[in-house]
Amino acid sequence: MAVLATSPARAEGAESAAEADAAKDRTIVVNGQTGQTVATGATGLALTIMDTPQSVSVVDRKFLDDFALDETNQLLRYVTGVNVDQVETERTYYNARGFDIIDAMIDGISLPNIWGPTIGAQDSVMWDNVEVVRGANALLTGAGNPSGTINYHRRHPTGERHMSAELSYGSWNKKRAEFDLDLPLTADGKWAVRVTGAAQDGDSYLRSYHHRRTAISGVLDGEITPNLHLSAGYMRQDGKSTGVMWGALPLQDSNGNQLEFDSSASTTMDWTYWTTHDQTAYGQLTWDFAPGWSARAHVTRKYHSEDSRLFYVYGTPTQDSQTGAWGGLYGYPGYYAPVAKGWIYDGSVQGHYRLFGRDQQLTLGVQRTVGTYEYYGRPADTSDPSWGEIPGLPGSWTGSEVALPSFGALVQQEHTEDRQWRLRGATDVALTGQLSVLLGANYLVEKTRGISFGVSTDKNEKALSPFVGVTYKALPGVNLYASYSSIFAPQANLDLDRKPLGAAKGKSYEAGIKAQTPGGGLFGSVAWFRAEQSNLADAGSYDTATGQTLYNGIRAVSRGVEAEVGGKITSTLTIQAGATTLKMDDGAGTQVRTYVPRNTANLALRWNPVEPLQLGAAVKWQDTIYSGTVRQGDYATLQLQAGYKLNENVQFNLNVANVTNHKYLTSLYWTQAYYAAPRNVTGSVRVTF
Repeated sequence: MAVLATSPARAEGAESAAEADAAKDRTIVVNGQTGQTVATGATGLALTIMDTPQSVSVVDRKFLDDFALDETNQLLRYVTGVNVDQVETERTYYNARGFDIIDAMIDGISLPNIWGPTIGAQDSVMWDNVEVVRGANALLTGAGNPSGTINYHRRHPTGERHMSAELSYGSWNKKRAEFDLDLPLTADGKWAVRVTGAAQDGDSYLRSYHHRRTAISGVLDGEITPNLHLSAGYMRQDGKSTGVMWGALPLQDSNGNQLEFDSSASTTMDWTYWTTHDQTAYGQLTWDFAPGWSARAHVTRKYHSEDSRLFYVYGTPTQDSQTGAWGGLYGYPGYYAPVAKGWIYDGSVQGHYRLFGRDQQLTLGVQRTVGTYEYYGRPADTSDPSWGEIPGLPGSWTGSEVALPSFGALVQQEHTEDRQWRLRGATDVALTGQLSVLLGANYLVEKTRGISFGVSTDKNEKALSPFVGVTYKALPGVNLYASYSSIFAPQANLDLDRKPLGAAKGKSYEAGIKAQTPGGGLFGSVAWFRAEQSNLADAGSYDTATGQTLYNGIRAVSRGVEAEVGGKITSTLTIQAGATTLKMDDGAGTQVRTYVPRNTANLALRWNPVEPLQLGAAVKWQDTIYSGTVRQGDYATLQLQAGYKLNENVQFNLNVANVTNHKYLTSLYWTQAYYAAPRNVTGSVRVTF
């Protein structure tokens, strides 16, 4: 994925003429923009992507707008090495290098998440860009998971007046409106506010499925004094889906044959729904207390709640040899209302110091997180017909086969409190003009107390995760690098005895080469990686009494190669491309996590043949995956885009996704799955004031 050219944050800027000259050597030019590409989500230091000893990709705002990527699920599909597993209509897992991505950040602040998947479609209107650091990232997230970390960057005020609005309409009656207000509050632009938002509503290619959501973000940035700066903001997203799938299509019959359904097939009943409410508020003070030194104090409040009425289908489809009728499937109704809430307190100091006659960087930080997870449910009596056998296959269902059950009173089924302390530090030491060493460590203490379906979730864990990276400037515009990090990834899963599984532990290695053309117009990298994990959660059985999945702790070894290129080939042609190949087993040759594709590739081209016209194409390919005997063959999807700028204020955009109308399963993370969207069209008009 092409890197994004942006200006560095104030605290990361060069404070002297010498540092400013050094910064010029780190400049990367992409899409006609000029500036530093600072990968703060990787180390917390003001290092460019070229100088960061890990693989980093950034999806910028223009890419999101051009290809109408209004959901996080959509944009991550075009990040090199990242796979999106949509296991249900409302639940999604991400993985990279063979392992689940469970670490997320917003503006470089870690948001601990030990619960796993993303719930609901996350709107992208709030993000200026999305940075993905692949590989173990213990310095900032504290976990060191070898997959990667997603760092979402808010759309902050620019200090200049800007207003825009966009209306779009697409297949299956999809309607969307979004706005962006960027307003200075003072004449000098030192105080400014930015408010962005979107509202979306639409049907689906899936039978009975309908989704709507709203998202809004407000950010205030200001200068209290020349050395003291404030940033504060609030984000909220609300969504409701009806006709949802909990679980998905049963893909294997009693004879071991893989079943085929229409793309629109669903196991939902008409009375199902899933609502989500997500809120995040933050405040941050940055104090430039000495030349080249700053301190940051940050607090985040996060609240997430859901309410869902669901229907799960389990069993093995069986066809009567005499009548041809299908049976063997049973219902499982559910009504759940989980609530997750917590506080994040983060403090850090970063700056420059002299060593070996050179300017060096240092960052120190501490983070305290306090989170509570509560799970409520309304049980349905097992004598209700919704628990019984369901005739026929989902492909012939209308959604009225099972009547709404009579759910009981709301009861609390889980209450878990999670407390974490993290101490972190990193320094980038330039030993010579060509060689620099990045040294860092993160110390994590986690304490969990709680009860889940009558079983204790109590655990105490702590670990020190070191990080070492080396970068060598072999030639002008060519860097060699290598890095190592230990792995300590807390897991909330229960084992087969319904006891806490504990953390996954291991090691992660990476080495590679990065290069850019003079001026940074074109950037490329090749990385070799290897990661080893023990006690990694792997689904072992399903407890039908509680509705819980129980897990084994397995060993997994992943190794492979990634290649990436991005930037301007010519003044009118931009490329963003990457490929990943990996091998993954238990260290003894037995394949694990076979639902993860071993080979993937992505390519996006944007061409401006004449001034007002832009044409684009994006391709994503993956090889064959399987789960048991269920397989999804290799496939590629193609999206075409055309944009026309009528004048400085009006722009039209058209996107056609899955142009070839290819039919494929969205995931084999579970043995159940459903089909991805067939060919669809979205058109929009954007007005700028």
